[in-house]
Amino acid sequence: MLSGMVRDADEYYNQLRRRHVSETRLDAAVVSLIVWFASFVVLGVGAITMIHPPAPVFEYLLASFLVAIVIGVAAGIATYVIRRRRGFKFAELGALLNKMKQSGASAEDGLHLMDSMHKAALVARKRRLDSAFEYGIVAFAVVSLIGLNAGSGALAGVIVYLYFRYEAHREYEKEGSRYEDSKKELLLNL
Repeated sequence: MLSGMVRDADEYYNQLRRRHVSETRLDAAVVSLIVWFASFVVLGVGAITMIHPPAPVFEYLLASFLVAIVIGVAAGIATYVIRRRRGFKFAELGALLNKMKQSGASAEDGLHLMDSMHKAALVARKRRLDSAFEYGIVAFAVVSLIGLNAGSGALAGVIVYLYFRYEAHREYEKEGSRYEDSKKELLLNL
């Protein structure tokens, strides 16, 4: 029973580590896109309003576009570096798993493991809700840029946000019921 819990916890921990890496990349991409879009709008509008003869408008817009790309890439790299330096939020769970694998597991360790997994699930849920917001922003930006319509972009962003938020809540409820069932089973076996 306890060895099965350790195996399940190890799989969950590895899944959380993989998800952390992909979410770090996603955060960097989202920040790059948003900063690029904002920089291009500010620089492009500034270029159009600052020049008087209409002939070199294209050149100014191209320069604004390229400068905005550099700014967006720099923001994305900075976000990636900051997220990687913050580290992985589930180090406590990993340390407990290593301890249980090396020195064996007692029933008390099993309860600590379950509590640690529950805390990790809460953090993962919050992160998934944050990701839902980021996906909504990306959907807004992409649809607004491609469709040249901010209203359509806003609608797409809201729909994407609500979908991923629903999925995050559903996954958390499934994990919560699994946690409660495992805890009851462990307590009955003590």
